[in-house]
Amino acid sequence: MAPSSTSGASLKRRLGFRLLLVFFGFFAAGVLAAAVTAIVLAPTLPPVHNILRKHLKAPLQVLARHGQLITEFGNEERMPVTLKQVPPTLIQAVLAAEDRSFYTNPGIDLLGIARAAWIDIITGRKAQGASTITMQVARNYFLSPHKTFTRKIKEVLLSFKIARELTKNQILTLYLNKIFLGNHAYGFEAAAHIYYGKPLKALDLAQLAMLAGLPQAPSLDNPIAHPHNARARRHYVLTRMLALKDITEAQYAQADSAPIATRAHTIHYHVNAPYVAEMVREYMIKHFGKKKTYDGGYRVYTTLGAREQEAADHAVIDGLLAYNIRHGYYGPTAQVPVDAQTSRHRLRRDLRPYTTVGGLVPGIVTAVGQHSVKAYDLDRHTVRIGWQGLSWAAPFITVNAEGYAPKQASDILKVGDVIYLQHVGPGRWALSQIPRPYAALVSLRPRNGSIAALVGGFDFYHDSFNNVIQAYRQPGSSFKPFVYSAAIAKGYTAASLFSGAPIVALSGAHGELWRPHNYSDHFRGLTRMRVGLAQSINLVSIRILRAVGIRYAVHYAERFGFKASALPHSLSLVLGSATLTPLEMARGYTVFANGGFRVRPYFIRKIVDERGKTIWRAKPLVVPPAPGTSIAIRGTPHFAVQAISPQNAYIMTSMMQSVIRSGTGQLALSLKRIDLAGKTGTSNHERNAWFSGFSPYLETTVWVGFPIPKSLGHYEVGAHAALPIWTQYMGAALAGRPDTPFARPRGIVTAIINRHTGLLCSKTNPAAMREYFIKGTVPTRKGARRGVPGPAQSVRSSGLF
Repeated sequence: MAPSSTSGASLKRRLGFRLLLVFFGFFAAGVLAAAVTAIVLAPTLPPVHNILRKHLKAPLQVLARHGQLITEFGNEERMPVTLKQVPPTLIQAVLAAEDRSFYTNPGIDLLGIARAAWIDIITGRKAQGASTITMQVARNYFLSPHKTFTRKIKEVLLSFKIARELTKNQILTLYLNKIFLGNHAYGFEAAAHIYYGKPLKALDLAQLAMLAGLPQAPSLDNPIAHPHNARARRHYVLTRMLALKDITEAQYAQADSAPIATRAHTIHYHVNAPYVAEMVREYMIKHFGKKKTYDGGYRVYTTLGAREQEAADHAVIDGLLAYNIRHGYYGPTAQVPVDAQTSRHRLRRDLRPYTTVGGLVPGIVTAVGQHSVKAYDLDRHTVRIGWQGLSWAAPFITVNAEGYAPKQASDILKVGDVIYLQHVGPGRWALSQIPRPYAALVSLRPRNGSIAALVGGFDFYHDSFNNVIQAYRQPGSSFKPFVYSAAIAKGYTAASLFSGAPIVALSGAHGELWRPHNYSDHFRGLTRMRVGLAQSINLVSIRILRAVGIRYAVHYAERFGFKASALPHSLSLVLGSATLTPLEMARGYTVFANGGFRVRPYFIRKIVDERGKTIWRAKPLVVPPAPGTSIAIRGTPHFAVQAISPQNAYIMTSMMQSVIRSGTGQLALSLKRIDLAGKTGTSNHERNAWFSGFSPYLETTVWVGFPIPKSLGHYEVGAHAALPIWTQYMGAALAGRPDTPFARPRGIVTAIINRHTGLLCSKTNPAAMREYFIKGTVPTRKGARRGVPGPAQSVRSSGLF
């Protein structure tokens, strides 16, 4: 038996030896193959030094003038931070969970790689394991996410290079900013905001450990989608930190027992300016391309003022909702079946097609009382609307007619009506509706043309059409100041007399008779230019244009930035028959506001790249300082062109102050300021309502009208539809600004004239008034009799017909 036993043992030894030879043969072949592959792949590896210059895919940020966030564009939420800005506890948690030997290893974990390779061989599948932080950086910055053996070798080789050429702190910073952590969050700072609505520095140990556990499986361990998995992963991280003595037993116990209190947070935007944000997005795509725009990490600082923009937003919404109330209730948006058994789930389902628009919340009427109703709103609340919020809702018939005023709630609504609700105070709601007219507001800083505020409509997400730059509408009488300025340039004065009698003229290619009239349909006698502008008298204005000359007036308007080719070469020019945008009108009025200079509107102040370097800065046209004054201007200034004389601008401003003091713009007197001037505008049949006005600080233009031009309704003129929006905005935007009179330039003199004749008179004359003149244009004689109109004798008298 012994020989047989000995023979068996010998056979086992020979078999084991052969197996060992086979294993070493495979191992040697593997090493050789890896070496050959490394030699082949080494030249294809990217240069590591570029990694520090390689930008992170960060969204485009659009910011207000002083850095308040307006919005972001991009598919990845990322907020790059430096290592000094990262809490040390998070670094400890990340190293404990991902790579405890990070500061001592050469970029790879050899034992871990061997273990992962053995699993690959015996299981026949590709497993991803033993990835150090350095290897994850290599993979995330340079390599494809597809799992292949070739990519793994590249990853190892590149990790060696990274570890050799970068410091550990540089590698860790790259990792903390690049790694994907679920819910569109890339990097730990973005994840802190998305999961907790806070910056990293504000998170506690439990929250930091939660984030540190996400890199391995950001979808499976997501605390929002899979809180149970997230808790288990956090427990692992905290256990590793305790084992490494990064935390105490007490800290471990407290953090491990903390609830999984996370939810999806949206990035908080500080300024609501979606129309400007879209202008920025289009500009960036045009100049930088779509890919770089969305993931280049650019920060675009606009010229918007946060306070001004907020005021503009409220003014436009309030103005259009006020129009709603003046014209009655259009009726419910829809009707859905509702009874006593209707569940809240059913109500929520029926509200899904509707969204909040301009702050108005959709709801479904669930009960109707005598003078109140109850409604279930989009926010899953049941709200009560009292009679004060309902009584306005007489039925809309036309823009000029309403039905009978309601006497009880059932005259207005019934159960199942889908309506819009307006929050009007703590616990107080009112019935509302989405306005049918559109509106636009744009506000410029006259000294450099920067846009301080811009609202292109009631709600961008309901209708993205930007009426400030896209709506070409007839400005009506708000165009008159440009023609009046031409008259001043030709030598006429604010005291020059023009007739307000009827006019019959030939018009059109076929010589049709044109009989223009005043808005009031009343005719006037001889009228001073100041009164003609303040009262917006059409027939006086037409005679002024005829005296100036149509051709001269058209080309003179080019001084304000208008194109002659876009203006009618006819007497209707002065009545505002051209089609212009609110921005074009605002630009024109800045010439009056800044003393005669033509500036260029702009909305981007500077563009900063992902490294914080300013790569583009606006070079606006600025108004040069007045003689004897000094204003700090950054860099080499580009001075604006003198479009009209300072004296002309001052006279025109004075005349437009009369529009507010005694003319069609008197609503603005409610602001109790002396530094305001402007002009109303209304096109034929009240299709467009305008007000353009200014102070030394801001020029603001407001337009109201339907998307397809039609009447806004009787009396919906500029003073009634647009001026209230302007007044509300300017009151808020100018709050705290000193009430400073417009600077009076040299060459302006005053004289006492007779308000009826426009000629010189004594101070004791009952018709005496003080008037401004450009030096050399003061009337040369006195009127024949006090209070009796006579021929105007300023520089020219050809303005009389």
